[in-house]
Amino acid sequence: MVRHTKMYWKEVLRYLGGTSQYGLWYKWKKGVKVQGFTDANWAESPPDRKSTSGGIFSIGLAIVSWYNKKHRSVALSLVEAEYMVASQVACEAI
Repeated sequence: MVRHTKMYWKEVLRYLGGTSQYGLWYKWKKGVKVQGFTDANWAESPPDRKSTSGGIFSIGLAIVSWYNKKHRSVALSLVEAEYMVASQVACEAI
């Protein structure tokens, strides 16, 4: 079943409006670190030879962000694919 895009966004906005009082609260403790981990899979997709990357960020033991993305361009080596994902993760961290 295909949903109309405008109706979907209305539902999302209604949900966000009704849950604005909710949130995630983190107490700052000595030694708590923001950490990011990432990995790339070179030339994972056989038809177009594009790599796939994924990453995760955590504050202490709580995961606060994650992603999985197919690269827009073709990497010529595993090192280049890792460099591309390092660039993406730096943007995410900022």
